[in-house]
Amino acid sequence: MKFNRPIKLAGLSAIPLRAEGGVSPKMALGSMPTRPALLIRLQDTSGCYGWGEVWANFPPRANIHKAHILEDVIASHLNNLTFVDPREVNEVLRSKLSIYFLHIGQQQVFEHILAGLDIALWDLSLRSAGVPFVDFLGLKSKVGNTYATSINATDLEKFIPKHAKMGQTFFKLKIGFEEHGTKEIVQKATVLCPVGSKIMVDSNQSWSLNEATTHLRDLEQYNLVFAEEPLRADANFCEWEQLVSSTNVPIAAGENIYGEHAFLRMADLGVQYLQPDVAKWGGISAILDLVKKLPDEVKVWPHFMGTAVGQFAALSISAAIGESSYCEVDVNENPLRTQLCVQPIKIQNGSIALPQSPGLVPEPLKQSLSFLNEKVA
Repeated sequence: MKFNRPIKLAGLSAIPLRAEGGVSPKMALGSMPTRPALLIRLQDTSGCYGWGEVWANFPPRANIHKAHILEDVIASHLNNLTFVDPREVNEVLRSKLSIYFLHIGQQQVFEHILAGLDIALWDLSLRSAGVPFVDFLGLKSKVGNTYATSINATDLEKFIPKHAKMGQTFFKLKIGFEEHGTKEIVQKATVLCPVGSKIMVDSNQSWSLNEATTHLRDLEQYNLVFAEEPLRADANFCEWEQLVSSTNVPIAAGENIYGEHAFLRMADLGVQYLQPDVAKWGGISAILDLVKKLPDEVKVWPHFMGTAVGQFAALSISAAIGESSYCEVDVNENPLRTQLCVQPIKIQNGSIALPQSPGLVPEPLKQSLSFLNEKVA
């Protein structure tokens, strides 16, 4: 599993998108009135190209802000840059620009951009070599396992039976809202789930340590797969350790964690499920490197909430890890996920087939890009 083809970059395009309509998952952060997104298209001097996605769900015009940064700051450092392995580009950009992003207070935005670039670099490298991701890694399975995520309290009856028919057996519920109750949501979902199914919950960093301890104590009887982000991502490591030791509910976190050291530390504290987001930190390269360093008992279930481009990248990570990894797929309507690419997101037997053509992700449709494109002002 090594790249061996030198590639010289020739250009970068930042493509902000916005989908009107659809249905927003209700989160502690608030609803998403529209679905913003940001794609990257890299091209090399031979005319080959690669697609990536930068996390841009919040705030509503985050996609435009990050598109400006890509065009104004990043692009000039990529022109005529030659690399063999995508990791080399990451190293160059960190060396040249880490102080710049520290100075402007945008270090995590820099991480989002590096992650999206890594996805595009993998796609470009694999297209240039003429091989799909699954063949490059020599994977026996050509699919990524999935679970149904972002199920709102008011939509349990709609989405649990629907996704159970698709073969999904894991269902993640949005909780932490006083008007619905926490235990009540889980009780209702338990009745709706087919025999053999499992439930997870996500409170989106909305609890204090005391609140998390109390709520998880109430939920222990339901044999949850995990409770996601029961504390703020930046909570003291001592608080995470204390919470882990206070409950038999496995703890999950990772979509708002940055840096390999922080992930390894969380694993040491007893967090059993780590959830890096491929478009938010690390891209393909850093997450696959992280997986090799984790204890066997720690599972990596990639987080994702965005377009089909990033979704296929996240699914590829689960496929590379194997049967123990499941990637989340939003149950709510989102044209950026279902109408963007030449290969649709289709769940069958609980999994999604990965692209069999050269590259990492399927190419976006020109008509979809035209329809969803948001001009950078």
